[in-house]
Order: sequence, then structure tokens, then C-alpha cells
Amino acid sequence: MEIKLRYKEGVYKDAEDSWLLQKQVEKFAKDKKVLDIGTGTGIQAITAAKSGAKEVIAVDINPDAVDLAKENAELNKVKIKVFQSDLFEKVSGKFDLIVFNPPYLPPGKPKDLAWSGGKEFIERFLKQAREYLLPNGKILFVFSSLTKLKDVEIIAKQKLPFEQLYVGIVTQQQ
Repeated sequence: MEIKLRYKEGVYKDAEDSWLLQKQVEKFAKDKKVLDIGTGTGIQAITAAKSGAKEVIAVDINPDAVDLAKENAELNKVKIKVFQSDLFEKVSGKFDLIVFNPPYLPPGKPKDLAWSGGKEFIERFLKQAREYLLPNGKILFVFSSLTKLKDVEIIAKQKLPFEQLYVGIVTQQQ
């Protein structure tokens, strides 16, 4: 899927992790109500909209990312509601699909919110995310072999020189 994106300093620039997740969003978004957490450039939200999602909401804690995602949605001629939120802080409603490319690397120094959060951050996100899922809803998220998550179904992976990237999926039980 072709998407045009502009980038801005201070907003995570899409890379292998983004593109790996994007391929899964294309498969799962059709006819779904989608929430993209930590939208960054808006790549996942735009992909969901272009894949036939019935509604797409995108949030990010970074106000520059919110502005950039809005700009990229206009550039790609898709309708996405984008606003600033720290994870689910300002989100309401329930969704068929929640997408997140989290700061998955183990915390480092100095702490960079775009990269490091690690296992504890992802586990906190997953716990919160379940409250926003419709029955049979799904969560798609990226994590690294360096994160050491257990008991997560992996639906895609990519080998990099220093790690393996995974797309995990969690399905809400009825």
C-alpha cells in the first residue's frame, strides 16, 4: 500500500518496526473501528483508513506527532480523528482493533520515550487496552526479542542485526 508521509524532528520516523506492523494493520482493519495509540506520523491510522476501516481514531502524547499525523492524513486524503492523549487518558468508547507501536526496548539512559519503555510499559498498556476492546476485538503491537515478553501470540516477525522484531496479537474473549 502506497502512503505518502512527511516527517518532523521530534516525531519517531517510521522504520522496520512500523512497516512490519503496517502489513498486519492492512490485513485486520477492514470494516473495523480502529484506535491507533502513539500514532507518530500516522502511518498505522492512515493504513487502517485506506484498508477500509469504518472509523479511525489516532492519539499521541506528543503534540508535534498529533499535528504531523493530521497533516499526513490530509496528504493521503483519509478521514482520521487525531488528538493528544497519554495512552488511553482521553480515549472513550470501545474498538474492534487497537494498534500500538510502543517504546518496546528495555529502558535505557537517557530515557527516550520513542524507544524505551520495555516489558513493564507494554504489560501496562495491554492491561489497559483490554478495557477498550469490543468482544472479539484485537490488539496488534510490536515488540522486540530484547523485551522478553511471554505468552503472546506472534503473527509476524523480522530479523534485524541486533534483535528480532515481532508483531503480537491479543484477542478479547467474549
